Amino acid sequence: MYAMLTQQRDKILIVDDEPDIAKALKIHLDDEGYASSLAPGGSAALAILENEHDFSIILLDINMPEINGVTVLKYLQDTGSNAAVIMMSGHGSEELAVECMRHGAEDYIAKPFSLSDIQQRIERAIEHRRERMEKKMLQEEREDFILMLSHDMKNPLTAVIGSIDIIREGCLGSINEEQEEYLQSAIDSCNEVVFMIDNLLDIRKFEAGKIQMAIHPYNAQELIERVTSQFARPAKHDGIELVVDIEPGISEINVDKNAFTRVLGNLLGNALKFTPEEGTISVSCRSLQGNDILVQTIPGHVTTRPTAHEANCFIRVSVRDTGNGIPEDELDRVFNRYTQFSRKTGRERGGAGLGLAYCKLAIESFQGVIWAESKSGQGSEFIILLPCSSNNNSIN
Repeated sequence: MYAMLTQQRDKILIVDDEPDIAKALKIHLDDEGYASSLAPGGSAALAILENEHDFSIILLDINMPEINGVTVLKYLQDTGSNAAVIMMSGHGSEELAVECMRHGAEDYIAKPFSLSDIQQRIERAIEHRRERMEKKMLQEEREDFILMLSHDMKNPLTAVIGSIDIIREGCLGSINEEQEEYLQSAIDSCNEVVFMIDNLLDIRKFEAGKIQMAIHPYNAQELIERVTSQFARPAKHDGIELVVDIEPGISEINVDKNAFTRVLGNLLGNALKFTPEEGTISVSCRSLQGNDILVQTIPGHVTTRPTAHEANCFIRVSVRDTGNGIPEDELDRVFNRYTQFSRKTGRERGGAGLGLAYCKLAIESFQGVIWAESKSGQGSEFIILLPCSSNNNSIN
């Protein structure tokens, strides 16, 4: 049998308030080479599971007094247990089986059952669990490798940027205008890679719930002008007009300064890639009053939180370009990771498709919303809507 071939016996917890069934199962499983334990009810099972986390299989009766099997199953799901669970019931139904599967059960068996049948189900569940854990381990190793590689790449890139910048500034001898131009292009390319690495690392942190944001009220005009000033030189170099239009006296916004700066940098970087020479990139910032404006502004395919309509003041930040645009039927997936679109201008640089994914995660952490509007051949506009910091309520 499978259990006899393993170096370490698989541990099985039998949770059943019917002592005759529980004892019969334990005797059979012990004879088959498993290490089984008994819990006479849901409360006893929870007490055992709080201290022991190495069960391979849990045979879990559904109908038990006080704490039933579904409650124990939900506990296992909430605590991230990797044990495979086989539900048992003498009063089962298809709806109940579906609910158990939805909460992570591996299998469902109706009483009375034969010992040979439960044995086969246990062996199958153990095999599925082994495959699932191997897949999870490989996935974690891949993620760890990507994060380690990405993190370690930043140090030499930072050194390269610093060294090139020393030469560009003439610290090691005079250089001509053409040489300075090439050196600046090298710095810009290195910075692009650093931005991609930062996007990847922070997306992983968002997904793991480990991102740390210092969200405070900031002057929207100051933040936007600071970022756009950094793109003035590359825009001029590419023959693109960069226009900034900010409404006077604009309200403050609650954001993490560094994250919001990177969001605007990602949007402007994309706009530069896909705007042809003699094109225009327009950055605007306006205040919107009243929640009716919110309904009229956000497209139907963009999901908003139910409390979005509680705010009565919003800041609308827009980055518009005059590139080839994005097909309308693809707008709902532009913020997916690794999504890239072909908007040929003859000079765009490639990317990892991570910048917009980062933008969405960051803006949503500010209780805001971001979306794109575009038509093929008519340019694109990326729009951010954030509640004013003066709102008592915000988008949650």
